[in-house]
Amino acid sequence: MVKRLIHIAILLFLTLSASAQQLYMQIEVLQPAEVKLPKEVRSLLLMDNTPLTGTVPRQCLFAAATALEDTERFDEASVLNTLASDIDSLLDLYDADAVLALNAIVLSDYEGKCFWTVHFSSKRSYSFFTNTELTPETEEPAAYVGEQMAFILAPYWETEDRYFYSDDNPQIRDGIWSVKRQDWEQAIEAWKHVEGDPSKAYAAANIAVALEMLDRYDEAIEWTDRAIKLFSRMRGADAAQQVVNLRYYGEQLNERKNFSL
Repeated sequence: MVKRLIHIAILLFLTLSASAQQLYMQIEVLQPAEVKLPKEVRSLLLMDNTPLTGTVPRQCLFAAATALEDTERFDEASVLNTLASDIDSLLDLYDADAVLALNAIVLSDYEGKCFWTVHFSSKRSYSFFTNTELTPETEEPAAYVGEQMAFILAPYWETEDRYFYSDDNPQIRDGIWSVKRQDWEQAIEAWKHVEGDPSKAYAAANIAVALEMLDRYDEAIEWTDRAIKLFSRMRGADAAQQVVNLRYYGEQLNERKNFSL
């Protein structure tokens, strides 16, 4: 599972009709890294490729290596002690998946700018820039810049909101009780048998979220599409807003369905 439940609580507002409520749930969702490397890249060699002779580049690289190893994304990250130009030989020698080269680093009181290149082989590479905010009080700015770079290459946890609809339909309410116990399969089973508008639209949207909790993204997308069609048949500004919300939710599911560490 790529999420952690934080809490579930009933919101104090009504939606869609006087008898309909929404349950509010916060989860932590693992988001893809800002700079996406191939999944098979698990071991990194870090290399100083700058023209600088001081300690700044290596402070940056050692801090980056430590931070990268602390993430779930990478198995190993180590700093090379010498400069080298033969990428393929390095990858073979150290049994690594990629070389991460620091090409330039410029520090001021307010920012640290770096230019990096990931070499997957001598003929395949990808370059990117980082710009890290600093203050005059930042201790060891070169190391801080390296640590922050690691978060760009690694997935990160982000808190997101999820909503369940509830009304007077007994099966909707049975599913909600299962949600409070985090029994997603039981909730889905209850909601699959809901009939009648608008309860059927509520149930379809609820099933989509429950399937997401089970990491069944393709099915969650299918039920999101069903919910969109059902809400589209309903009149009123509230139903139209739910269509907008569900379309955005479907986009999120599509972005993450193939994502894993």
